[in-house]
Amino acid sequence: MGRKGLIALIVIVLLCVLGYLAVQRGQQQSTAQIESAPWLAAEQGYLNTLQALEIEAPGQPSVLIERRGDTWVVPAKADYPAAPQALAELLRALREARTQEAKTANPQWHARLGLAEEGAADEQALRLKLQFDGHPDLGLRLGNPSQQGSGQLVRRAGEDQVWLIDQQLQVPTRELDWLDRRVSDIPFTRIARLELRYADGEKLTLTRADAQQYNFAVAELRKEQKLSFEGAANGVALVFSNLQFADAAPLAQIGFMQAPMLQFSLSGFAEEKLEGALYKQGEQYWLVLGEREGFNAAEVSARSDWAYRLEPDQVQRLAKKLRDLLVKSP
Repeated sequence: MGRKGLIALIVIVLLCVLGYLAVQRGQQQSTAQIESAPWLAAEQGYLNTLQALEIEAPGQPSVLIERRGDTWVVPAKADYPAAPQALAELLRALREARTQEAKTANPQWHARLGLAEEGAADEQALRLKLQFDGHPDLGLRLGNPSQQGSGQLVRRAGEDQVWLIDQQLQVPTRELDWLDRRVSDIPFTRIARLELRYADGEKLTLTRADAQQYNFAVAELRKEQKLSFEGAANGVALVFSNLQFADAAPLAQIGFMQAPMLQFSLSGFAEEKLEGALYKQGEQYWLVLGEREGFNAAEVSARSDWAYRLEPDQVQRLAKKLRDLLVKSP
């Protein structure tokens, strides 16, 4: 081969290499564009029209959340309001989730990734069914979290292709976790008076002259008695700030067998009012709210036709008697 032929051959080889590299680069760019796209690209425009969400975890009863007008409810809990934050966080994550990498499309690998339709509990996917207004239902399968970062393995129902997305979708799987568990959130500075009346006739009355008086005075405190510390009574009133229930049931379903162990009346500085009672049923304690005036829905969220089970530590804080606030005898 002459010199000119050798040069021509080198040029041809270089052109082939450059062409191959250009094709590879184009394919990589195309793949990168696909992998960085929104996972639910087709649904982005109507995710906000969601009408119902059904969650099915392996080995557990399904949970249904439905929209009723402007609110969300849990139908199996007699349409009790659903927690707005849990749903908002899930919808945000679904809207922002982007594909990071295309994984296997072989269904035989789904079990290892926690994305199988059948099998052991740790092999099955968490199933989501989203129902929209005027759009097709959407089935999603959520699998194992990513081992390399904060993402998660997912796929669409009916599709074998598995994707790694950049979000970990936090989905409560129990009805209780979907309930709006707020009972009351009355600011401590708004409370002027709290009276507790026990079934045995004992009474505890906490009062403040105005909002500038931080510590509550105890009306039943005699001169020779002394509180364990100046603000000993404040904790009773603080129960009504950020009070959340452990469980809830329609009042008609409980059927209390005895009179309440404790009744209370709470008053605010602007003549707000809240009444209620605490019942003991077996080994559980249930709070029932009665008349209310002046408090808005954010300050008192619980309903009068429901009973709310409290945790033992909440009951201990609320059901104080005078002797519990005094200096302990040596």
